[in-house]
Amino acid sequence: MRAGKTVLLMFLLPAFLMLVLSLLIGFFSLNSLRSQYIESSDIQAEDLQTLHMESIFKRDISELHSRVVTMLDGARKHQFTDIQLYREHSQLVNDLAEIQQLVDGLAESNLLKEVNHNSVKGLQQSFSDYRSLAIMATEIAAIDPDTAGSFFAQAQTSFNQFSIFTGRISILLTDRTMLREQRARARHERAFVHIFIFGLVGTLLVLLMVFAIAYRVSGHVRDIADALSKLSYNTEDELRLPAIERLKNTSRGEFGRIASALLGFRDDMERRIQAEKENHRLIFYDALTGLPNRRLLEEQLRYAAGASSRVSNYHALLWLDIDRFKTINDIRGHQAGDQLLVSFADTIRLLLKEGDLLARVGGDEFAILLELPQGLKSEAAMEAERVALDICSSVAKVYEVEGHSHYLTVSIGIELFSDKTLSSDDLLNQAEVAKYQAKDAGRNRVSFYDPSIQAEINRRAELGNELRTAMERHELRLFYQLQYDQAARPIGAEALLRWQHTQRGLVSPADFIPLAEDTGLIIPMGEWVIVTACELLAQWQEGEQTRDLQLAVNVSAKQFLQPKFVEMVLQTLQQTGARADRLKLELTESAVLEDIEQAIHKMQQLRQQGVSFAMDDFGTGYSSLQYLKRLPLDQIKIDQSFVRDIVEDPDDAVIIRTIIAMGQALSIEVIAEGVETAEQRDLLLSYGCLRYQGYLFTRPLPINECMVLLKTE
Repeated sequence: MRAGKTVLLMFLLPAFLMLVLSLLIGFFSLNSLRSQYIESSDIQAEDLQTLHMESIFKRDISELHSRVVTMLDGARKHQFTDIQLYREHSQLVNDLAEIQQLVDGLAESNLLKEVNHNSVKGLQQSFSDYRSLAIMATEIAAIDPDTAGSFFAQAQTSFNQFSIFTGRISILLTDRTMLREQRARARHERAFVHIFIFGLVGTLLVLLMVFAIAYRVSGHVRDIADALSKLSYNTEDELRLPAIERLKNTSRGEFGRIASALLGFRDDMERRIQAEKENHRLIFYDALTGLPNRRLLEEQLRYAAGASSRVSNYHALLWLDIDRFKTINDIRGHQAGDQLLVSFADTIRLLLKEGDLLARVGGDEFAILLELPQGLKSEAAMEAERVALDICSSVAKVYEVEGHSHYLTVSIGIELFSDKTLSSDDLLNQAEVAKYQAKDAGRNRVSFYDPSIQAEINRRAELGNELRTAMERHELRLFYQLQYDQAARPIGAEALLRWQHTQRGLVSPADFIPLAEDTGLIIPMGEWVIVTACELLAQWQEGEQTRDLQLAVNVSAKQFLQPKFVEMVLQTLQQTGARADRLKLELTESAVLEDIEQAIHKMQQLRQQGVSFAMDDFGTGYSSLQYLKRLPLDQIKIDQSFVRDIVEDPDDAVIIRTIIAMGQALSIEVIAEGVETAEQRDLLLSYGCLRYQGYLFTRPLPINECMVLLKTE
């Protein structure tokens, strides 16, 4: 039998068992009811026959008694001839004989025997007396009517007696018949209960058996379905099917054969997957290093170009070439060169983050595909350059190969892209060209293919080098932008750092401040700003117009997080003689939130000495009451990006009003920067902002111009 038919039979077996049980219960139930019905019917028929005979007896004896009365009355009145009387007498004798047979039949019936045997005997005796007297009375009626009347009088007494017996017997027969009917009904009810219980127990047993079979079958089917599902989605070269393995070992029927077939199919699938993986490895991976090869890199480049165009970010392709590798290969042999390549690949792997792709594209050449989150091309180029420089510095070391030391460096070419305008071949070719440019520049270098990007990188590098000497050349300047109250009175100023380059002129802070942050120069530059500001405060203390002015100094996050920042500020105040309550340090949210507990501790230390604090560019970052209420702030500055459109943009107006309300709720002074028009100032005043800074009042000025302006106020 085929497996499909066998499994079908297993599902039909429970239904077949239920059908057989139903037929058996129905057969036994009907047979039992039939037997009881036949028995009850026979008893009822016999009882009805007895009642019928008793009814006939009463009818016939009544008619016969009436005929005797009529005959004797006619004999006394001489209404009948002797022949008529004789004939009537003969007919009465015959009728009495037939009635006697009825009485004997009644006496022999089971119902009368069960009812009352004495009543039956009394009936027989009284009827026998009545018969004899009735015969004697009718026999002499023609000869002596008076004597016949006396005999009939005695017969009348017997008639009355058996009438009493027949009446009593009728009641007893009726009661006994009703009792038998009740008993028969009770037997039927008991039989129904027995049949119901038997059927219920049988049904439960069959249901248990069906459930056990169905549970076993469904369990096997479920295991098979789960195995098929796993096989359908399996991509691993090793798949465990413990349930199917148990089924194979425990089942000897069709399920065992199905399990064997599934395991065989799994083994074939595992071999096929292993073969496919091996083919994929041979096609897309380098046999020596295990890295992706050029073919896989090309596919990833096509995908990366499409992804960059959708999300508007950049990818960078880095082409790495080991400097002077051919010399090592020639001197030490290819085996040593292969070992060196493996070590080199392992070193670079550790430098990359998850998602970056490292591939081997040639003998001693590698490529790295980087996804850059930056949306601006210049920022993406800086990040790509940083990664490339980290690789250059990390791989530039001594490698031990077969007992010999070899110092290696790498030249890297970079191709930056963000769309599908270039094919993968073009990207690889341009990155390789950039690599040659790096080698031509002296090896162990990084070079961009895009001339404009390379020029920008070179410009920033040159600017960074010049920034290192800017302090030595005294090219850094502090400009001051005055701050005013609602009555247009100066209340202080903000010190703003500027770079007066000897050749480039005034360099924008947006150009050199990020460079200072990246290179760490922001720390000495920040110290110089604080020292210069405190020296100015010491001078202002001597003037009547300036002694009450506060001077705000911007502090970068990197500078504020220095362990000795508090010590440096307090020492500067002591050395310059400046009043601490006239110095205000402006912090950004990033400086505070990086380590809020440490920030609060430092702020409290300085605040105890009189230094005040302002939160700069408030509203552009986290700006939450959750930390604002914990910080010991004296002032928050509304960022100029909100002030700029306060008149036209209702959203900015709502934000500013919210900031002002927060400041008032926390008893923190609020100042708005970037105020350029009187209309802006009037709106801010109506919202409750009483401190202003912006071009409406004055631009950032050198100290001499600032002092002139203060003297005219």
